[in-house]
Amino acid sequence: MSDPASVQQPGPSADHPASPAADKEPPAATPVPRAPEPLGPSRTENLDLLKGLFLAVLVTAMFYEVFPIPFIDAGRLLQVFDNWVSELIVGLALWSLFLLLFKYLDYRWERRAREALELEAIRAVFAKGVYARSVDEVLANLHTALAAVKLKRPRQSVAVRRVERVLHYIRAVPKRESINDLLDFQAQIDVKRLESSYAILQVFIWAIPILGFIGTVLGIGNSVNSFADFIQTAEAGAAFGAQMRTALGQVTNGLAVAFNTTFLALVLVVPVMMITSLLQKNEEENLLSVEEYCLEKLLPRLHVTPADALTEGYDEHMHRILSLSQTWLTQFEPVVQQLTRQTELITNQLAGVQPIVRAFTDKLLGGTAGGAPAEPERAAAAAKPPTA
Repeated sequence: MSDPASVQQPGPSADHPASPAADKEPPAATPVPRAPEPLGPSRTENLDLLKGLFLAVLVTAMFYEVFPIPFIDAGRLLQVFDNWVSELIVGLALWSLFLLLFKYLDYRWERRAREALELEAIRAVFAKGVYARSVDEVLANLHTALAAVKLKRPRQSVAVRRVERVLHYIRAVPKRESINDLLDFQAQIDVKRLESSYAILQVFIWAIPILGFIGTVLGIGNSVNSFADFIQTAEAGAAFGAQMRTALGQVTNGLAVAFNTTFLALVLVVPVMMITSLLQKNEEENLLSVEEYCLEKLLPRLHVTPADALTEGYDEHMHRILSLSQTWLTQFEPVVQQLTRQTELITNQLAGVQPIVRAFTDKLLGGTAGGAPAEPERAAAAAKPPTA
């Protein structure tokens, strides 16, 4: 058996020379991060709306059909919930609470994305500054650092999108004033988007008490109808007392529905209003912290030129160009004058030579033209008879 160490390993030969390029893999091209796409109607919000509706219907059905309504003894508590208006109020309140739960989860994710920008790995990306020529490299490093901290969907967060938009913008317009305007416009857009995301919750907060008032109107209407029926059908005699007790029972049941629905609506709308206000306040504070980060941490790292400096530099360069042009014109003026004099001299010389050339040309052409009349004379001579 041969020693494994003594086994000859395949190596480069004359037929197959070693190629260093073949051993090394070509370096992978760094992907250029694309610009953030504008957000349209939020599919996530619509999906949360549908999920909240499904969960609200499910929980309401379980509450009224499974637990705890079937096990509540007849009494004040059962009268509060035991009507169809109360079912609508409970369902709408649960729908609102589930929407608030989803928005709270989104808020926590947005806050985590904002706090991730303060990490040492993210700050190292901007430590050397950002130039217009190095935007792609900075964005690639930023996404790598965000992936290292395991942040989900970073490009959909407000903070990361704001940073990306600023970095992409400085490549086109590297002016500090324009970037400040961009940050102001983007902040207004994010605030409007935040306000619009709470529009459906504001509708629910308005609708829950309205349902309570509707229950009040229906309850009072049922009481009045019951009493009206009693008046129309009441009979004098011994049965009058029993009819009165029955009519009063129906009237009080209607009034109970009226007051119970209003009570339930007011009780359930209060926590919805409080949680909505608190959550909206927290989200607005998160937007303010994003603006502070961009103004205090990001803008100082951007190597851009203020608009005044650009104007001053432009004026200075134009002045230098005009001065240089004037200097060259001053230096070329003697040369131009000399060329003008030489041109005039050559013109005068040509004017003097022109008669000589014309005379020579006329003489040359005249000799040729003078030989032409000799032909008729030669013909006439040939026509004369020869003399003896």
